[in-house]
Amino acid sequence: MKRAGEDIGSHGTDELRDHGNENPDTALTIAGVPGHGRFFLTNEAVEMIGVFGGALHCYTGPGGCRKQGLFFSRTLPRKLLRCELRSGGADQSVLGAMGSGLEISVSHDLAPKLDGAVLNFGLYNKMQRFVWLSLPAVKGPQCTCLRSTGIPAGKRSPCLDDKGIGLTDF
Repeated sequence: MKRAGEDIGSHGTDELRDHGNENPDTALTIAGVPGHGRFFLTNEAVEMIGVFGGALHCYTGPGGCRKQGLFFSRTLPRKLLRCELRSGGADQSVLGAMGSGLEISVSHDLAPKLDGAVLNFGLYNKMQRFVWLSLPAVKGPQCTCLRSTGIPAGKRSPCLDDKGIGLTDF
Protein backbone atom coordinates (compact mmCIF):
# COMPACT_ATOMS: atom_id res chain seq x y z
CA MET A 1 0.00 0.00 0.00
CA LYS A 2 0.99 3.64 -0.01
CA ARG A 3 3.38 5.20 2.46
CA ALA A 4 2.88 8.68 3.86
CA GLY A 5 4.17 11.30 1.46
CA GLU A 6 3.94 9.11 -1.66
CA ASP A 7 1.50 9.71 -4.49
CA ILE A 8 -1.26 7.10 -4.36
CA GLY A 9 -1.61 7.12 -8.14
CA SER A 10 1.76 5.46 -8.58
CA HIS A 11 0.65 2.32 -6.75
CA GLY A 12 -2.65 1.26 -8.38
CA THR A 13 -3.35 -1.12 -5.50
CA ASP A 14 -5.47 -4.23 -5.87
CA GLU A 15 -7.82 -3.00 -3.15
CA LEU A 16 -8.61 0.15 -5.09
CA ARG A 17 -9.00 -1.72 -8.39
CA ASP A 18 -11.44 -4.08 -6.66
CA HIS A 19 -13.64 -1.08 -5.99
CA GLY A 20 -13.74 0.11 -9.59
CA ASN A 21 -10.94 2.66 -9.26
CA GLU A 22 -8.58 1.80 -12.13
CA ASN A 23 -6.75 5.11 -11.79
CA PRO A 24 -6.89 6.08 -8.11
CA ASP A 25 -5.79 9.68 -8.69
CA THR A 26 -8.83 10.40 -10.86
CA ALA A 27 -11.31 8.09 -9.14
CA LEU A 28 -10.78 9.05 -5.52
CA THR A 29 -11.95 12.10 -3.62
CA ILE A 30 -9.20 13.78 -1.62
CA ALA A 31 -9.90 14.95 1.92
CA GLY A 32 -7.40 17.46 3.29
CA VAL A 33 -7.02 17.38 7.08
CA PRO A 34 -5.83 20.81 8.32
CA GLY A 35 -2.25 20.49 9.53
CA HIS A 36 -2.11 16.71 9.02
CA GLY A 37 -1.95 15.88 5.30
CA ARG A 38 -4.69 14.15 3.35
CA PHE A 39 -6.56 10.91 2.94
CA PHE A 40 -8.59 9.44 0.11
CA LEU A 41 -12.21 8.33 -0.20
CA THR A 42 -13.37 5.70 -2.68
CA ASN A 43 -16.43 6.42 -4.80
CA GLU A 44 -18.41 3.97 -2.65
CA ALA A 45 -17.51 5.86 0.53
CA VAL A 46 -18.52 9.21 -0.97
CA GLU A 47 -21.80 7.78 -2.21
CA MET A 48 -22.70 6.24 1.15
CA ILE A 49 -21.82 9.38 3.11
CA GLY A 50 -24.43 11.10 0.95
CA VAL A 51 -26.95 8.32 1.57
CA PHE A 52 -26.42 8.61 5.35
CA GLY A 53 -27.21 12.32 5.37
CA GLY A 54 -24.03 13.93 4.05
CA ALA A 55 -21.99 14.03 7.27
CA LEU A 56 -19.41 11.57 8.57
CA HIS A 57 -17.16 11.90 11.61
CA CYS A 58 -14.21 9.51 11.97
CA TYR A 59 -12.67 8.96 15.40
CA THR A 60 -10.89 6.51 17.68
CA GLY A 61 -12.18 5.11 20.92
CA PRO A 62 -11.58 2.34 23.42
CA GLY A 63 -12.11 -1.26 22.45
CA GLY A 64 -11.19 -3.65 19.73
CA CYS A 65 -8.51 -6.28 19.45
CA ARG A 66 -5.78 -3.63 19.37
CA LYS A 67 -6.99 -1.45 22.25
CA GLN A 68 -8.01 1.43 19.99
CA GLY A 69 -11.12 1.08 17.87
CA LEU A 70 -11.84 2.98 14.65
CA PHE A 71 -15.36 4.41 14.73
CA PHE A 72 -17.67 6.39 12.44
CA SER A 73 -20.64 8.58 13.30
CA ARG A 74 -23.15 10.74 11.44
CA THR A 75 -23.16 13.19 14.36
CA LEU A 76 -20.45 15.85 14.38
CA PRO A 77 -18.95 16.67 17.80
CA ARG A 78 -17.95 20.13 19.02
CA LYS A 79 -14.19 19.66 18.73
CA LEU A 80 -13.31 18.34 15.32
CA LEU A 81 -11.15 18.95 12.27
CA ARG A 82 -13.24 19.65 9.17
CA CYS A 83 -11.79 18.17 6.01
CA GLU A 84 -11.56 20.09 2.76
CA LEU A 85 -12.79 17.87 -0.07
CA ARG A 86 -11.23 17.95 -3.52
CA SER A 87 -12.14 16.01 -6.62
CA GLY A 88 -9.65 13.39 -7.68
CA GLY A 89 -9.51 14.81 -11.21
CA ALA A 90 -6.53 16.57 -12.71
CA ASP A 91 -7.80 20.00 -11.62
CA GLN A 92 -8.37 18.86 -8.01
CA SER A 93 -11.07 21.50 -7.65
CA VAL A 94 -12.32 22.21 -4.15
CA LEU A 95 -15.69 20.56 -3.58
CA GLY A 96 -16.39 22.02 -0.14
CA ALA A 97 -19.52 21.45 1.86
CA MET A 98 -21.70 23.49 -0.49
CA GLY A 99 -20.55 21.93 -3.78
CA SER A 100 -20.64 18.30 -2.76
CA GLY A 101 -23.23 18.41 0.00
CA LEU A 102 -20.83 16.36 2.14
CA GLU A 103 -19.18 17.22 5.42
CA ILE A 104 -16.37 15.00 6.65
CA SER A 105 -14.53 15.52 9.90
CA VAL A 106 -11.97 13.67 11.99
CA SER A 107 -11.03 13.72 15.65
CA HIS A 108 -7.82 15.41 16.76
CA ASP A 109 -6.34 12.10 17.94
CA LEU A 110 -7.06 10.27 14.67
CA ALA A 111 -5.89 13.08 12.34
CA PRO A 112 -2.12 12.37 12.55
CA LYS A 113 -2.73 8.74 11.53
CA LEU A 114 -4.66 9.53 8.35
CA ASP A 115 -2.07 10.93 5.96
CA GLY A 116 -2.27 8.64 2.94
CA ALA A 117 -5.13 6.52 4.31
CA VAL A 118 -7.93 5.20 2.11
CA LEU A 119 -11.55 5.18 3.35
CA ASN A 120 -13.97 2.75 1.73
CA PHE A 121 -17.51 1.52 2.18
CA GLY A 122 -18.28 -2.10 1.40
CA LEU A 123 -19.13 -5.54 2.68
CA TYR A 124 -16.58 -6.56 5.32
CA ASN A 125 -17.10 -9.61 7.55
CA LYS A 126 -20.73 -9.98 6.47
CA MET A 127 -21.62 -6.37 7.28
CA GLN A 128 -21.73 -3.27 5.11
CA ARG A 129 -19.63 -0.59 6.74
CA PHE A 130 -16.98 2.10 6.44
CA VAL A 131 -13.40 0.83 6.87
CA TRP A 132 -9.91 2.22 6.43
CA LEU A 133 -8.37 0.08 3.68
CA SER A 134 -4.98 1.38 4.71
CA LEU A 135 -3.53 3.52 7.47
CA PRO A 136 0.11 3.99 6.41
CA ALA A 137 1.02 6.04 9.49
CA VAL A 138 0.03 3.22 11.86
CA LYS A 139 3.00 0.96 12.45
CA GLY A 140 2.63 -2.79 12.62
CA PRO A 141 -0.04 -5.07 11.19
CA GLN A 142 -3.63 -3.89 10.99
CA CYS A 143 -6.33 -6.03 12.58
CA THR A 144 -7.97 -8.42 10.11
CA CYS A 145 -11.42 -6.78 10.32
CA LEU A 146 -9.91 -3.29 9.72
CA ARG A 147 -11.64 -1.94 12.83
CA SER A 148 -8.80 -1.45 15.29
CA THR A 149 -5.28 0.00 15.54
CA GLY A 150 -2.45 -0.07 18.02
CA ILE A 151 -0.70 -2.77 19.98
CA PRO A 152 -2.57 -6.11 20.12
CA ALA A 153 -4.54 -6.48 23.35
CA GLY A 154 -4.31 -10.26 23.52
CA LYS A 155 -6.34 -13.28 22.46
CA ARG A 156 -9.13 -12.65 24.96
CA SER A 157 -9.74 -9.04 23.94
CA PRO A 158 -13.14 -8.23 22.44
CA CYS A 159 -13.46 -7.66 18.72
CA LEU A 160 -15.57 -4.73 17.54
CA ASP A 161 -17.11 -7.13 15.01
CA ASP A 162 -18.56 -9.18 17.88
CA LYS A 163 -20.73 -6.17 18.70
CA GLY A 164 -21.69 -5.57 15.04
CA ILE A 165 -20.87 -1.86 15.19
CA GLY A 166 -21.36 0.01 11.93
CA LEU A 167 -22.20 3.65 12.51
CA THR A 168 -22.18 4.44 16.23
CA ASP A 169 -25.26 6.68 16.19
CA PHE A 170 -27.89 4.40 14.68
